[in-house]
Amino acid sequence: MDFTTIIENTKEKVSPLVQKVRDFYEENKKLSLIIAALVAMLFLCIILMIIVAGRKKEPSEIPGTVLELTEPLIIPNGPELPKDYTPSRTTKDKWSNEDAKEWFTVPIQNEIDSLSKANDNLINEITGAAP
Repeated sequence: MDFTTIIENTKEKVSPLVQKVRDFYEENKKLSLIIAALVAMLFLCIILMIIVAGRKKEPSEIPGTVLELTEPLIIPNGPELPKDYTPSRTTKDKWSNEDAKEWFTVPIQNEIDSLSKANDNLINEITGAAP
């Protein structure tokens, strides 16, 4: 196929469409102008959207957000644990007598009385407003 034959085939197929558009324009000039203006505005909006979407915005740098160190960063040493400190232990279903002696302390009467007073005060505060 030759380029000229392609052009001729296209002219044959497009010429009836062009004739229909001309006839419509002659019959309805006002409506034709409104349609043409709307199509032109549509193309203009599409072109503007492509232009705006194509721009890449440079991220603006806010002053003072960049950290500039005056000295090298030094990571501090962690806290040192005491010699007999146990951070975690495996729990058993039942304590042995040795474990009970090591971990359990029997409260003295003064501590029990203080806990009882604190609990009574809490109960009175909660139920104080109740009728």
